[in-house]
Amino acid sequence: MSAKLLKVLPVLLLFIVSPLIQAQTPEGSFRDTTPEDFVAKNLPSKYYNELWTYHADLNEDIQLVVTFSINDFGSSFKERVTGGKLMVAWKDGNSYVVNKEYSPDDLISEAEDHHLKLHPERNYWAKGSLDNEHRLYYKTQKDGIKYDVDITFYDIAQGKALGDGEYKIGSHKLGLTIPMPHAKVKGFVAINDDTVQVTGTGYMDHLYQDNLTTDLIDTSYRVKQGDEKYGFYLHFLKIKSNRSRSTIGYGVGYKNGMAYLISPSGIEVNRSKGDLDLQTTFGTYQDGKIEVEAYDMLNKYSLINELGSVQKFFVKKVVGGELIEMHGNARINGSKEGYFYYMDAK
Repeated sequence: MSAKLLKVLPVLLLFIVSPLIQAQTPEGSFRDTTPEDFVAKNLPSKYYNELWTYHADLNEDIQLVVTFSINDFGSSFKERVTGGKLMVAWKDGNSYVVNKEYSPDDLISEAEDHHLKLHPERNYWAKGSLDNEHRLYYKTQKDGIKYDVDITFYDIAQGKALGDGEYKIGSHKLGLTIPMPHAKVKGFVAINDDTVQVTGTGYMDHLYQDNLTTDLIDTSYRVKQGDEKYGFYLHFLKIKSNRSRSTIGYGVGYKNGMAYLISPSGIEVNRSKGDLDLQTTFGTYQDGKIEVEAYDMLNKYSLINELGSVQKFFVKKVVGGELIEMHGNARINGSKEGYFYYMDAK
């Protein structure tokens, strides 16, 4: 089996398990996050996936997603690994994706200073108190293209969690917290020798799961609009099973600077084109319907597309499909600008 195929398999396991009935919500109330909500869980499990997802919408029509991860395929031919992925939609209309992979033995994860680093000698890390400033750094080179991202999140809104953060899905669990529902962003992004000083906004959430499958998760939706005065960030996930469909996840909304819980009552896709849900209605118990139009997809990516036809067949056979990632600009309730990051499990 090729080394390239082995590197792809664990990332495609973002959603892996057998069809189940329905999810149970976390135990506890809406609360502030703590540094322990940021630190790596790295739970023992045959299959495992953990993500720290940073998404920033910046000036000069630049948008980026940086994801740090822990992945386990549960196989003798592929051990548990950590990963760092950078997705960039550049000002000239081009888009880029680069991935790096290391051993979990090299991972640095510390609650103090919210420190996460894939390898002590590599340039992929995040560090800094969420009460002050949090710096994200990613520098590498691939296929003759140099990438250099050095941005700082500041004026960070208080992170929020729903109870213990764990959704029970049959005998399995999915944990979700939002340590950074909103922040301002400053710094620079460079592709080759083209360096741009950037400003904008962003968010970060932390997700972990054991043994989920493309048979269970239909789509993951992240949507951001506004600021910590009047705005929201939500991460809803549509669950599918043989008996029912349900929605898990939550969001953080703001009215007059006061944070409140946004909980899902359902998701209705009104119009799609290809893999992208162009017009989606998110039902919520607090704000009624939130209408989201994903009108400008800036980047679309699937690791499986890097494989040959035989390797693609093998991966789809083993993991039950592929995971397609899309991010870009959105229009909220017909008039307000925002941005989205969707994952579609096929």
